[in-house]
Amino acid sequence: MSKFKGSGDLTRTIILGMLAGGQMHGYEIKKRIQKALGESADINFGSIYYGLKSLTGNGLVDHLRDEPGKGSPERSIYRITPKGRRHLLELLAASLTDLSLPLRSLEVGLHFMENLTPPALKQLLQERFENLSRRYEETLNQEVPVGESQPARLIREYRLYQLGAEVRWLKNILAGLH
Repeated sequence: MSKFKGSGDLTRTIILGMLAGGQMHGYEIKKRIQKALGESADINFGSIYYGLKSLTGNGLVDHLRDEPGKGSPERSIYRITPKGRRHLLELLAASLTDLSLPLRSLEVGLHFMENLTPPALKQLLQERFENLSRRYEETLNQEVPVGESQPARLIREYRLYQLGAEVRWLKNILAGLH
């Protein structure tokens, strides 16, 4: 089993996963990603089109045809190949079992925090705490969508647990800062 390699594999998994549901063009893939995964799936068009080109070159995706856009440039329609479906299963297995942690901007900030004065650091972390606490409460109080799919529910719950853990961590850190 291969290890999940990060943003490249993530983009390939998303593109192949979307195409597993039916043929579509790059813009539609982008819109569906945003709808399904929200703000955390901010994959730019360049990555999608580069991914489609790469996947096509590797025989994982077929370019079917070009269609005229509705007031926009021509759109290329793609579909996943049988080889692409097999590769998608490998990527899914790797993504669901990979234990590596992505580097987050918070971690970069913490690494270089000694460049801030202690009051500035505390103020920034307090601001993060307040914003995340507000987001956590809003998320807790949101109505669960009627007919929510199991993947959507699992993603929503996972994000909620992550958010709650960071809020508690920040609260503890702030109590110890002077």
